[in-house]
Amino acid sequence: MTSDHSAVKIPHVLTVAGSDSGAGAGAGIQADLKACAARGVYCSAVITAVSAQNTVVVQVKTGMFFGIIKILHQQVQEYPIRGEHLYELCSSCIKTRNTHGTGCTLASCIAAELAKGSSMLEAVKFFVETALDYSKDIFIGNGPRGPFDHLMWLKSNIHNSGGQVRFNPSDLFLYAVRDSRMNRKCVKDAVQGGATIVQLRLYVSLITLILVIWFFHLYVALASDADAVHIGQSDMPAHVARSLLGPRKIIGVSCKTPEQAEQAWLGDADYIGCGGVYPTNTKENNLTVGLDGLKTVCLASKLPVVTIGGINISNARPVMEMGVPNLKGVAVVSALFDRECVLTD
Repeated sequence: MTSDHSAVKIPHVLTVAGSDSGAGAGAGIQADLKACAARGVYCSAVITAVSAQNTVVVQVKTGMFFGIIKILHQQVQEYPIRGEHLYELCSSCIKTRNTHGTGCTLASCIAAELAKGSSMLEAVKFFVETALDYSKDIFIGNGPRGPFDHLMWLKSNIHNSGGQVRFNPSDLFLYAVRDSRMNRKCVKDAVQGGATIVQLRLYVSLITLILVIWFFHLYVALASDADAVHIGQSDMPAHVARSLLGPRKIIGVSCKTPEQAEQAWLGDADYIGCGGVYPTNTKENNLTVGLDGLKTVCLASKLPVVTIGGINISNARPVMEMGVPNLKGVAVVSALFDRECVLTD
């Protein structure tokens, strides 16, 4: 479902389930709400029963609220359900006690992806598997089964009192991209000179599949606990990256068309990069979209945009004066790092 009263269409899921309260609150409505939040959709809820329980035993559980059930039964008759496809989602086995609510989570994730218009149900498998793996060694309650962390940040909050990284679109204002083949000494100077984000662009000197190269970048981000990762159209889709990285990391996607911008939004990206706006030699076979192409993508995008490609001090002004509200900044590569000293040039 989507809201008809907003300029931005928000994916909306309705969950109908019992309430699972207490220390074992890993299933039912609680699991549905947390799963939908992790997948980036709004969730409304109808409670059909209430329980009071912990990870050991159910203390109190009401009967079904048949008045609610009767009303729902009447309403859903307007939306006949016809099964047309069969999907098999297979994943590795995660050895953990924290499996309470996996069924509810799986159903909610499927509903969330469908609400976003995504046909890539593989994202559901990756999310559930990654959340279980992240939560395998946390301990909540004393029973044989415990809940897992849908948002994948409980352990980070324990070990890092600084809290989660929050994305601010204004951070895209001066986006410095350091190619691994360029001057390494200039990164500190770029930050001191006003760069608001620094991207380290890595290259792998292997003749192999792009999927393997993308996994290399992803695991570098995971292993180094980087704040963000930026992916291209030939890399793994944004929704799969989000499933693997969790909701706290910033994800950017390179886009050249309105259709690609829409897919980035559906995939739960935080921003898009659009270019090259001018011809550049930094990347081979890079299509130039020009100012008109950039404006078209910006107007179609529901996400903030940073533009890239041949931008330097002499041509940045026409880009930033286009008058498109969601164009938040420019990304520069050789204009910063193809020189001896950023601060003095």
